[in-house]
Amino acid sequence: MKVLITGADGMLGSSICRETLDQGYQVRVFVLPNSPCKTLENLPIEVYRGNLLDENSMEKAIEGCDAVINVAASTQIWPRRSPMIYKINYDAVVSMVNLAKKKGVQRFIQIGTANSFGHGGPENPGTEESPFMGNSYKMDYVDSKYKAQQFLLKEAEEGFPAIIINPTYMIGPFDSGPSSGKMILALLQGKLPGYTSGMKNFVASKDVAIAAVNALKWGDPGSCFIAGNENMTFAQMFQKACHVNNVPFKLKRVPNAIIYAVGFFSSAWARISGVAPKLGYHMSKQATMKQCYNPSKARDILKMPSTPIEEAIADCLSWWKANEYLK
Repeated sequence: MKVLITGADGMLGSSICRETLDQGYQVRVFVLPNSPCKTLENLPIEVYRGNLLDENSMEKAIEGCDAVINVAASTQIWPRRSPMIYKINYDAVVSMVNLAKKKGVQRFIQIGTANSFGHGGPENPGTEESPFMGNSYKMDYVDSKYKAQQFLLKEAEEGFPAIIINPTYMIGPFDSGPSSGKMILALLQGKLPGYTSGMKNFVASKDVAIAAVNALKWGDPGSCFIAGNENMTFAQMFQKACHVNNVPFKLKRVPNAIIYAVGFFSSAWARISGVAPKLGYHMSKQATMKQCYNPSKARDILKMPSTPIEEAIADCLSWWKANEYLK
């Protein structure tokens, strides 16, 4: 079976490429024309270049593939509203599905987000049955991913073999942005002023990759799977990061009122200056939420591992050090 992986040069995509190869599949990747593909060097893969919004290049990439894992997405959070986010996260998915139908694709795995389901506290974490809480985010990234998910679920009802993987907050190697590891990098570089009162569900990106590749053979079409692991406070996660890097944990909690004020004025200045804020107002609100999830469905059906977050952080730090992001 040949699998097309879009967005294969990112943190999750790079792990998915390796897991797909490890499970014996042939791999073709679809990346942007100017991508250096450093995280994919020396892998036995076919590389196709193009843009998700270019249907001709997308059709050539899908041709001859038996399955698609769509990792590519816009994760832009500033500005919060942008038509381009919808074009990448929704319109391109619709186009890809139409091409997949035309080419006889047997399995379509969409990488969504756990934010497409309602979150909860540690006593009542969100599940695949929890209703969407779009008003908690007010971001086109979250809204567009949810809209794409709803489209795919409707297509699955009509026979299209789609499955959605919904990751929580991922940590792991190949984070060249850096993307989700930005907080940890700032912490270890002494650039983080403090931590907030919020909670998140954290997961090793390699576990999400295993869930996504296992979905090629397990799971019913039309299913969603929250790919997560440990619910913990930001303080707990930062303590683990300091422990892994053998440095003392010295951060103090910043009161919510100060977090909101910084977010409000940062957003106001960003609208004036055009420079993206490090912490916008809506992100400041999210930073104090309890965004806990229950990943038991993915563990049961997709046999997703539960790698300790300390190990995920260690993998992330090792990759950064090897690539001179961190000394």
